[in-house]
Amino acid sequence: MKYISDRDYDYIINKHHDASKPWNGMGRFVRRDEIFDPATGLDADALREGFLAQDESIKDLPHPIRKARALEFIMKNTRISCDPRDRYPSVNANDRPLKKTIIDNWKREVLKETIPEIGKKRSYLENAGIVTIWPDYDHSVPVWERVFALGFAGLLRESEEARAKGTWDEKQEAFFEGIRITYEAILTLVGRLATLAEKTEGSERMAKALRQLQIGAPTNFYEALMMDYLYFLISEHIDYLQVRSLGNFDRLFYLYYKADIENGVSEEEIRTDLAYFFLQFVAISNYWNQPVYLGGEKADSSTEINELSYLFLDVYDQMSIYTPKIQLKLADSTPKDIVYKMLDMIRRGNNSLVFVCDKTIREALVRNGATEEEARTCVVKGCYEHGTIGSYSAGMNYLNLLKPLEYTLHEGRDAVTGEPAGLPCPPPSAFDTFDKFLAEYERQLANVIDLTVEVVNGFEGYLAEMNPLSMLSATFPTCLAQGKDAIAGGALHNGSELMFGGLADVADSFTMIQKHVYEQKTLTLSEFVAILDRNFEGEGDEIFRQALLRDREKYGNNQKRPNEFAKHLISIFERNLCGRPNNEKRGGTWSFGTHVARQSYVWGDKSLASPNGRKLGEEVSKNASPMLGQAKSGATAAILSVTELDASVSPSDFALDLGLLPSAVRGEEGLDAMYGLVKTFQKRGGHALQINVFDADTLRDAQKNPEKYADLQIRVSGWNVLWNNISKEEQDGFIRQAEALC
Repeated sequence: MKYISDRDYDYIINKHHDASKPWNGMGRFVRRDEIFDPATGLDADALREGFLAQDESIKDLPHPIRKARALEFIMKNTRISCDPRDRYPSVNANDRPLKKTIIDNWKREVLKETIPEIGKKRSYLENAGIVTIWPDYDHSVPVWERVFALGFAGLLRESEEARAKGTWDEKQEAFFEGIRITYEAILTLVGRLATLAEKTEGSERMAKALRQLQIGAPTNFYEALMMDYLYFLISEHIDYLQVRSLGNFDRLFYLYYKADIENGVSEEEIRTDLAYFFLQFVAISNYWNQPVYLGGEKADSSTEINELSYLFLDVYDQMSIYTPKIQLKLADSTPKDIVYKMLDMIRRGNNSLVFVCDKTIREALVRNGATEEEARTCVVKGCYEHGTIGSYSAGMNYLNLLKPLEYTLHEGRDAVTGEPAGLPCPPPSAFDTFDKFLAEYERQLANVIDLTVEVVNGFEGYLAEMNPLSMLSATFPTCLAQGKDAIAGGALHNGSELMFGGLADVADSFTMIQKHVYEQKTLTLSEFVAILDRNFEGEGDEIFRQALLRDREKYGNNQKRPNEFAKHLISIFERNLCGRPNNEKRGGTWSFGTHVARQSYVWGDKSLASPNGRKLGEEVSKNASPMLGQAKSGATAAILSVTELDASVSPSDFALDLGLLPSAVRGEEGLDAMYGLVKTFQKRGGHALQINVFDADTLRDAQKNPEKYADLQIRVSGWNVLWNNISKEEQDGFIRQAEALC
């Protein structure tokens, strides 16, 4: 691999997981006790026994203190490594030991003992495939500016200074004590690593960097990378809070880069440090990838893109890796050549890149209460979500738009299980006009929204009780000013988000019902429902299904009717959700987005065949994108459909997954065409655009001969994976999408 020797690569890629074992994308958090020196700490069993015994002895103390003490025990006793084959240390705790023990126990206590009725309603909604809900410890972003400016020691010092200035109650004192214990433990771990590096021949530079971070803030590019990596490693794997952005890289790291260059550090050395930094995340290999973003604008409207932005992309490109995933905050001032560079990477198979449109993001955030400056400096996190610096939006709530359709067509019953699930309503024969049918769907959807809000509001007040966030809260000035946890209302903005999937499926289903039942009168609504109940498997049903699938009056083909239905669905959420208060302890409001992660596959097995031709078991449409295989009028038409939706209504996401043929993007003309698509998307108010370049023949061959395509990448929903690491079901879906491009 470019910049990294084979010897070093083999060590790093295996230090978190045994790379020789079969891929298990959702089960990557395992310890590797066998490759760590036993003299450096306890093995997994002894470590777990130790902090659980300690926790039992202090079980009457507040949760922030109990968690901090457990974290302290782990950081003092877990095995560590500083190896000359690597430029970054290793901590043998990536199995998230607190999550599997103390935090999961507290979660069960809350849902089963404190709020059992809410816990039961949540289980019901999830089992029925209506909504998928879980506590959101998945989308935090620290205030990186403070992390770099202060270092771990400075964050501890500022927390203690805030504590000394105020008059706090018992709960607030526990909040500050949790921070103190946590950050003293972090400094202890950094000191342990520094001592080990000093004793390890070939790790002197690592030792020097670690000693600096034990006493203060980073002073050069390598130390800044080390700071970024250590914060991530401790938060994600020991503290159990995902760090869903490594920051605005070119803006945050530029001063360190410039200073190093001026002090005589070679660009080659900087590139190599960056390559080893990237490889840490390849080795950790989170299924959903690790986000980092570039670009945006300065206060004077000039671009944040600089020479480090190009170096960053160049190193990444030469390494041929697929994580971290990279988001470009695309503004009017973004240089054309960096967009071309990213597009060229995409057409050559590096799909770990997504464009997020700065103007749309700013409009959405201002519309939802942010200042112009907060919107300009906002973070991009997760897949392509966004939020103001120092805010915490909880959003692990996913709603299946197809379920209210089932209830509408089945008198309020779940069509797969037959159980009462929605509101009782008349049979299909009673809907003698399309408007009556549509009104009933709206009623069913509004009810599902209400149920979801009730459940989420019921448990979100306990998020800090389940998992206190001392490490993150210390980076938020608003938390220190209030003596309040970031996830308990201490953040700058404290929103809750409801994501929904199946937008295209439902818009297309409305179109087909209106066309065939109420206009052409091809069949009655009751007859249509009978076909769906048979899963299109009765005599003549498949012929009808193919006619539905061939019909180009679908969302994604720039057709007025399905576009209008998609807009109507958005308006239902605006009316029934936006601005509603979330849990009073968090003190924010509700909003929505169109991101579904992997729920499109989970719901597919629980959602009846739909009137657009989708069968039971097939995936639900993703994001704000067309149904797979139905965008048959080209990329421009897909962009025109999606940008008919007002993405500024949501401070979360409206992502389009775009598929392009390799033959359409070859040469300079192909690159120009790709750039034209991106700019059209941006100018029409799009939010996030991610692109796959593939053809059906290649994907079919890759499915049959996986050994020939070990490096083939696919952009899945909001992240990137290797083709060989996704299921056949997912592969078949992408093949259908590629077939529609021909």
